[in-house]
Amino acid sequence: MKKITFILTFLMASYGFAQVSTGVVTLTPGFTVQFDVNGTTEKVTMTMVGPSDVWLGVALNTNLGNSMGTGGEDVILYDSTGLKDRNLTGAQNAPNVDASQDWAESSNTVTTSGVRTIVATRALDTTDSNDYVFPTTSSSLPMLWAKGSSLVLNFHASKGGAAATLGTTTIALPEFNVYPNPTVKELNVQFPASIKEANISVYSVLGTLIFQSNMGKFNTKINTSEWNTGVYLMNISTPQFSQTKRIVKQ
Repeated sequence: MKKITFILTFLMASYGFAQVSTGVVTLTPGFTVQFDVNGTTEKVTMTMVGPSDVWLGVALNTNLGNSMGTGGEDVILYDSTGLKDRNLTGAQNAPNVDASQDWAESSNTVTTSGVRTIVATRALDTTDSNDYVFPTTSSSLPMLWAKGSSLVLNFHASKGGAAATLGTTTIALPEFNVYPNPTVKELNVQFPASIKEANISVYSVLGTLIFQSNMGKFNTKINTSEWNTGVYLMNISTPQFSQTKRIVKQ
């Protein structure tokens, strides 16, 4: 039963994977944020865009009617000290800095016109009680936002609330071409342009592993001459996805 379940999982994975995203949310003119949730890698990517000369902050899953929050809400804030994981106090105080800093900056760029773009990632669930747990299905995400008058964290120059929706879309997988199929002596695996290497595993219909190799664009042939006649399942996987092909051996 475990082997059958394993094969069914491969088949389900061959159609693509779900990604949840807010899309670009305009908090105030010139200040936007976007959250992209990848259920496969269990990571969320935040893209924050705003003026480069002021501090910027976003609080997640908040009560929009309470501009100070109720206390403990997750805050992502960039100021002169960098990008920090914080939480609201429920009063007119600067958000507390979390003991664990879970957001990892992947880029921080500033244009000549003074627009800063920050891209950062973290786990969907950091297990920190102060951090918002991002869902992998469609849901609402109310946010509070604020920006300062300089990069030094102080009283905000402007603030507000925004209601975003985490909507689900399906991301198409790169398509591998495996030929000839049916096969007699060998199989060729044609890689899509965006993929340089992948792990190739071939299983019998009973779940027995009969071939496994990490293959690349210049190592694409599989000898099938000694395989028994019948149907096989080829799993092609990379760190981003898993895809399954049905192979017939004559």
